[in-house]
Amino acid sequence: MHYVNPIIKNFLRTNQPEDRGNYIRLDQNENPDGLPKWLFDEAMKKITPSYLSLYPEEIKFTTKYAKLLGLEYDNVTLTDGSVVAMGYVIKVFGEPGKTLLCVTPTFGMYKVYADMAQMNTEMVHYESDYSFDINKLIDKIDSNTGIVSLVNPSMPIGNVYSDDEIRRVVEKAKSVNALVIIDEAYHYFYDKHSLNLIKEFDNVVILRTFSKMLSMPGLRMGAVISTKENVQYVKNYKPHYTVNNVALAFGETIVDNFDKVITELKNTFNGGKDYLIKALEDNGYSYIPTYGCFICITPKYKTAEEITEELKKQNILIFCGKGDSAGFLRVTIWDVKYMKMFMDALLKIDVK
Repeated sequence: MHYVNPIIKNFLRTNQPEDRGNYIRLDQNENPDGLPKWLFDEAMKKITPSYLSLYPEEIKFTTKYAKLLGLEYDNVTLTDGSVVAMGYVIKVFGEPGKTLLCVTPTFGMYKVYADMAQMNTEMVHYESDYSFDINKLIDKIDSNTGIVSLVNPSMPIGNVYSDDEIRRVVEKAKSVNALVIIDEAYHYFYDKHSLNLIKEFDNVVILRTFSKMLSMPGLRMGAVISTKENVQYVKNYKPHYTVNNVALAFGETIVDNFDKVITELKNTFNGGKDYLIKALEDNGYSYIPTYGCFICITPKYKTAEEITEELKKQNILIFCGKGDSAGFLRVTIWDVKYMKMFMDALLKIDVK
């Protein structure tokens, strides 16, 4: 038989859920309505047959995006989604035989990429109340550590790490020549960030995405942000032309209208979050406080599995917690109208 890379051969990767377009989608941290219509219309003016016949040109947009972040062009490289960015970083900086440290539960692809890079993965768990002691992570960083992952705000729990906690992780990692990935996919729901650290430390890589607050997961655009040297290493590995012209057109339109669009999106999100939190509290539901666009809710009477299935029958998709988040309903937070639909359905389903 022909050769198959044994690491790849022994993986079983399954498809993501599909046929979701006709549901109220509160299961994968998407904005169900997408970008504002005015911005969509403005971006679509750029999409012509001639524009689509041109190979993608990233420099102009990357320069604008870097300036928005207070950085230079050489500090940023674009990727087709931050999940691909994650893979590039672990491929480039992950030393075989060393350990990737992750807080768990977390995004599952960290371990997948680490396995493919022949790294070991060690998970550091939350406390029983889903608080997290940063000292547990710092104490695990040693000479065997190759990469440390911090998702801030975290997913699926929604906690955040303070500036001091992140700095302590970075300093300890640097002392053993380890890299720290700070995954800021949910940054715009929290506002704080760690971009300042890349001006001070050479062992920090930040991941960003246009899929969450910026509402275009269907166009697949993310970014690796770091020192110029680290970004160049990623570029050495990254193929050309991986971010398509339509994504670039929408990304540039977002950056050109950033203050307007981010204010509109945040106002919609915050209205939905305020409504949902009040409705949960008014009806006696416990939940984990969150700084992301999702929330983990503890059912009162039915199991999470039962509620998830019943909601699907009512055309509403949510995520049923598994593994370290088993028993929770994880619900995407967005516009008030969707939060009301969810709560109305939940109160009818979750009864004695």
